Amino acid sequence: METLIAPENHGWLWAVIAAGTATAIWVEQRFRWAARLSGPVVALLMAMTLTNLRIMPSASPAYDVVGDWLVPLAIPLLLFRANGRDIIGTGGRLFLIFHLSALGTLLGTTLAVYALRGPIGTEEIAAAAGLMTASYIGGGVNYMAMKESYSVSESVTNPLIVADNFVMAGLFVMMLWMAASSWFRARFPHPHSQESRPEENLAALHWERKGIGLLDLALSLAYAFMVVALAEAGVRGVRFLFGDVSQSRLWIQLLYILCTNKFVIMTLISVSVATAFPRQGDRIHGPEEIGAYLLMVFLFTLGLPADLMSVLTRAPLFFVFCGIIALTNLAVTLVVGKWLRLNLEEMVVAVNANLGGAPTAAAIAIGSGWRRLILPGLLVGIWGYVVGTPMGILVIELMMR
Repeated sequence: METLIAPENHGWLWAVIAAGTATAIWVEQRFRWAARLSGPVVALLMAMTLTNLRIMPSASPAYDVVGDWLVPLAIPLLLFRANGRDIIGTGGRLFLIFHLSALGTLLGTTLAVYALRGPIGTEEIAAAAGLMTASYIGGGVNYMAMKESYSVSESVTNPLIVADNFVMAGLFVMMLWMAASSWFRARFPHPHSQESRPEENLAALHWERKGIGLLDLALSLAYAFMVVALAEAGVRGVRFLFGDVSQSRLWIQLLYILCTNKFVIMTLISVSVATAFPRQGDRIHGPEEIGAYLLMVFLFTLGLPADLMSVLTRAPLFFVFCGIIALTNLAVTLVVGKWLRLNLEEMVVAVNANLGGAPTAAAIAIGSGWRRLILPGLLVGIWGYVVGTPMGILVIELMMR
């Protein structure tokens, strides 16, 4: 179907992508409702609107640069300060609650697969399970890593993108309501809400101007390109050392698959460097800003293939699939959290870190005025990027055997 901007008009396509990304960031920092919903969700909804109004095409060669380069570069930049000691130490209780929520994702994926594997199909549901496990433990970068690693068909990825966006946005709104609900506050401790000042838009304060020089930008990008190159070299090296493992034991085959996935190796390199050289990393300013911008560009383009009418007529079951996973995640976290007497705000941030990644976890803490949960939310969300792709790989490999 024809669109206002043709798929081959790369100049205008990237002009709209850049302008849309900037608009999403501005809206998040300008309006409190957008800060609570989070910039990534705003970017996704904006892109989906442009596609479904037939302004932007759902596919174009111009978008390939995002998966080929922007996502790989964003991973080491987003993990630039992923010091393992800080994540465990500063994250504290939230780090443990995050894993409880991740268990909810795995249980929800299992339920969704058994409920819908007949109507959706075995191969399609295996791919969807891997994609959504990675995404609903990590975030959008993990979704793209799985898509690129397994060359998943657009007949699966496109409806999943639409379903994921709507389910995720709906659940974020639900959790904002829960955090402010007197019914939930009467049943869960909520110390952070008592300290909050929701009249402020803390998103603007969190991303206020920092001292970033030309050398900072040069070092950040040089580091990101180096990690990508080392990861690609590592994949070739592991393949050479292992050789053919098709007749080996299952655990060796799974280990081989993990060790030959460049996104997994990039993650391991980034976390190892950040943990081993934290002081040297602290001297460089700007990698988070660059990584966050690349992530926003990626999230904007992630919403562009989301043709809502096509999905509603061809694959509505993917809405149910994503809904089962997300609601199970939330239900498991709340039920076990009630038993363990966990704080309501910490559970909400942990579920956000699973379903949406570091930006949405920080965004809900920022937008709700939970100042003490902003940094822990970012850290556990970053940890989700670390473990999301390996978990997605394990799920899809086990289901395909």
